[in-house]
Amino acid sequence: MRFSLRSRMSSLLLLVSVVVFSSGFVVVGGWATSSTGHATTATATHLHLDCSTGDGRCTDIFDSDRIFGHYAGHDEPATLFYSNVPGSGNRNSWQLTLPRDPSATNPLTAGKAYNFQLHIAFWFGMAICDTQSDPNQISTCQPDSDQNIVDPTVSVKHPGTAFLEMQFYPPGWAPFNIGASSGTSCDPTKWCAALNIDSVSDNPVTGQNNNPACAAAAGLEYVNFAFITKNGVPQGPPSPLLANASTFIPNPNKDLFMNSGDTLSVTLHDTKHGLRIDIQDQSSGQSGFMVASAANGFAQVKFDPNGTNCDPASHNLPYDFHPMYSTSSEKTTH
Repeated sequence: MRFSLRSRMSSLLLLVSVVVFSSGFVVVGGWATSSTGHATTATATHLHLDCSTGDGRCTDIFDSDRIFGHYAGHDEPATLFYSNVPGSGNRNSWQLTLPRDPSATNPLTAGKAYNFQLHIAFWFGMAICDTQSDPNQISTCQPDSDQNIVDPTVSVKHPGTAFLEMQFYPPGWAPFNIGASSGTSCDPTKWCAALNIDSVSDNPVTGQNNNPACAAAAGLEYVNFAFITKNGVPQGPPSPLLANASTFIPNPNKDLFMNSGDTLSVTLHDTKHGLRIDIQDQSSGQSGFMVASAANGFAQVKFDPNGTNCDPASHNLPYDFHPMYSTSSEKTTH
């Protein structure tokens, strides 16, 4: 898949993105919501993240003009991690301290800014197998393997690729939602986190995109989304064809909420049934996790460019999302 620098440079390799203007962010080593606000009622109506609008929670696509018919994206600093050590492309652990905010008094003081004003999220990334995603040339992807490395100057037959962003959302006044006013705060005072897997329904060789029904139902860039919960069970369906308001409404009783200044241990590693994310809040003693598995409701959108519908019965394909590579060398760059 072709991404830009949240994108081109990060495509098909393990990386970490650090929003440098988030003061206090430290990395060491290798919506019923809160009682203070942000209340919304969940419904069963299907919803999905619309990446064609430039939603900041979506991974940028290098050639968004071709996919969407217009530019959609944004820039942000990133730190790229390269290693030839086996396992570096599918397993890593990070120690970090969540950024602090200034005091709530006199918020309009010149020079005073809060994290939610400065960035939507910071995140950790990883290339993921998705056999229904760009470039849609072959039907297989061997997880955790450098056999997936393909020189694009030699062959276009690269396995289908998705991109993981393990996103952390700062506290703020704009409640988490999707649509025109896309707030990304789960709570006025606490942080939350979500596992996002972005895929692209296209074939760059033939120039075909997925059929219009699927583009409308899930987006040409489709996103599997799940908050990190305390028991590892998604709030609602992560699948882009089945997601509803319960998928996107933070729930403080189920989700892992964290305080500014907390020290966290974040681990990404593969399992038999998909990538697992673990967050241990070493300050509060709480923890949460999520596995990108078919059993948890993660799914592909069938690439069906000549189809006339996007019926979930036929086009929602339950799927265990696994890391793509063994290493995170420069050769994993697409």
